[in-house]
Formats: sequence, C-alpha cells, structure tokens
Amino acid sequence: MRKLDAAAPAMAMALVLLASCRGGRPEPVEIALNEESCSHCRMAVSEREFAAEAVAPDGRVDYFDDIGCLAAWVREHQPPPETALYVVDFETGEWLAAESAYYVKSDQIPTPMSFGLVAFGDVERADRAAEKFRGRRLSWQQVLDEAGR
Repeated sequence: MRKLDAAAPAMAMALVLLASCRGGRPEPVEIALNEESCSHCRMAVSEREFAAEAVAPDGRVDYFDDIGCLAAWVREHQPPPETALYVVDFETGEWLAAESAYYVKSDQIPTPMSFGLVAFGDVERADRAAEKFRGRRLSWQQVLDEAGR
C-alpha cells in the first residue's frame, strides 16, 4: 500500500501531462491534503474547501491553502494565459475554473491565511453566503485587484 501512496504524485503528474498533450485546458489535480504545501505562503494545504491550484500546460502544479494565496501568487508571477487556475467550491467541494467562480469575502470566514475568501459555482449560493457571513460577492478580477492592495 505504501508504494501506491508514494506513486500517487507521479501518477497525477502523468495524467496532467497526458491531458496537456491533447491540447486544451489542463484538468485540475487532486491535492494530497497535509502533504502539499502552498506555493505562496509555504504552509501545508490542509483544508480542501479553501484550496486552489494553478496547473501549467507542461504539467507543473502549484498548490495553495487559501484563495487569497492563489490571487497573490498570480499577481506576483503573472503565469501564462494557458495556465489553468482552479478553486474549490466551498459547499460542494468541486473544482471550479477560478475565472468563472463567484467569490465571497468576509471577515467572518476563517480561512487558513485569513483572506476570508471562498468560492461558489453559482451566483445564488454565493449571494446567500454573502448574506449569511455579512460579506460581499466578488468576481475573479475583483479578487485579483484586492490582492494587489
């Protein structure tokens, strides 16, 4: 069983490389919680509902423990447009394209690095969460703009 655990990252990378050979947007890569560290703050990625990732066309994956870390990393590194950015839906746990997700920012949401950002796949759930947590709904561009402040 240990050999399978050790081989999992290599198998995930092989799948990403195969997908990139097909062309199109790289697919999300599942994060091994508590084994991967954030490419921005270097903390362990331990809570899936706040996780994010950037998947480069060559298969390189950068993991993030907080959506705010992804946004800060994007602003700092300016990855090529072919890099696929993903966030996890706060309620469903599904991967979402960062550019098309709806975000809620609130001081009442205790995210790993205290950015207070969570993502949703549809606007209605995001609006309900914004009301519940007394926050506000943001687009990906607004998240990036705020990361630059």
